[in-house]
Amino acid sequence: MPYTQQHKEQTRQRILVAAAKLFCSRGFDRVTLTQIMSKANMTHGAFYAHFSGKSSLYEAAMQFATSHAFWARNDKQSEDKETHIKALVTRYLNWSKSDEEHPSPLEFLVTDAAHKEEKVRQAYQACFDSLVDRLALILQKHALKKSSGQEAKALAEETVVSLVGTVAIARSFAQPLQNDFLKRAKVRIVSRLNSGLKSTA
Repeated sequence: MPYTQQHKEQTRQRILVAAAKLFCSRGFDRVTLTQIMSKANMTHGAFYAHFSGKSSLYEAAMQFATSHAFWARNDKQSEDKETHIKALVTRYLNWSKSDEEHPSPLEFLVTDAAHKEEKVRQAYQACFDSLVDRLALILQKHALKKSSGQEAKALAEETVVSLVGTVAIARSFAQPLQNDFLKRAKVRIVSRLNSGLKSTA
């Protein structure tokens, strides 16, 4: 009896969830298809019914992770500017307690930005661009007066670069240096965002 379309979609979703968690915590090269299918509690043979290869799965998994990550949610959209911005930055820098259900790709995958496989690099770039665009929209919403899209995007890009770089460096520090470094970075980034919003008024 052939599987229904709903069953196929559910199976694909299970693979994406498992792949996103593993890729976001280990990067492309340190994850095998066997590990992914084991985490999805499925047989290895089921993989090729949905994806042509590991790089294709990576691309789809990163799109999935980006669309489900903390910054893509709307549950904090009603908060005031300072609370919303602080919550976003705090969540991103709190990488040691990453969201198990919906990890954020850019927190861990800096090494994939220069990967030898073009599809992997493109998937990383798409995640980066998506995060910049989402943050730019948030910044425009919270500006005291309407800012230009170009100004908001420039500030958003600067912020994402700071966040990604901070996490990449912090992961090499031992405690308590790591926490101190992250706390200082949080203060700097939030202050820069708030001053940037005021400067567009």
